[in-house]
Amino acid sequence: MSVDHPQGKVKQHCVTSDAFLGGKLNVCQPEKGFRAGVDSVLLGAAVDDDVKSLLDLGAGVGVAAMTALTYCPGSTALLAEIDPEIVEIGHDNLHDNGFVTRGTYSLIDIMSSGPERVAQGMAQDHFDSVIANPPYFDEKTVSLPDDNYGKRAHAHAIDCLERWVKAAVSCAAAGGEVIFIHRAAELQKLMKYYDRRLGNITILPITSRPGQEASRVLVRGYKGSKAPCKLLSPLHLHGSEGREFTPQLQAILMGKDKLHW
Repeated sequence: MSVDHPQGKVKQHCVTSDAFLGGKLNVCQPEKGFRAGVDSVLLGAAVDDDVKSLLDLGAGVGVAAMTALTYCPGSTALLAEIDPEIVEIGHDNLHDNGFVTRGTYSLIDIMSSGPERVAQGMAQDHFDSVIANPPYFDEKTVSLPDDNYGKRAHAHAIDCLERWVKAAVSCAAAGGEVIFIHRAAELQKLMKYYDRRLGNITILPITSRPGQEASRVLVRGYKGSKAPCKLLSPLHLHGSEGREFTPQLQAILMGKDKLHW
């Protein structure tokens, strides 16, 4: 469900109100540019069951973090986001969905220095789980949205992905998980950065339909682990025909089950 309405405090963005997890979450987000959807829900639903402290890098309006908070009722979250107007929307989302005592926004550039990140709450060696949906594209290879939030969410500088992985690993506690969702075409690069710093890496390809190439991957690794890598069978969004989601994905999107992987 999506209802357009203006946001009085927000200068740039006209926002919509959208239902996630079968109505468990009602989230305001910009009408144009980057919009949270299936990727954000999958990222939040991928978090381990027993997580107590979560860090969401590039949290946007908070869909991934609030999905994780919904599935992990004993957890708290720090949501790191660079855009002050999106932080304002996201904070309202936390309040409106009953997470204001469990979630906190930090206005921070993930690409900033370690001491700057720490000063904004991104403590080193602290979080049980660090999740990220980083910009998917090289800024020199794609046409970008007009708004600054959309530009940052869609595209990155050449060394962005490695610096995001470094920041995520530095904030993860010993034994903590680091989960990224990204384009399947970038898996080789992502694995290079993961393999230097994490172990027990699990790769979940995401395809639109059976028999098609993966378009996305979920990748999880554990800080301090030396266990080998695992490649799972693909997660299909749809069956061979039709537009309906598979029963597994439908259960996740409707808030009836998390991702077990």
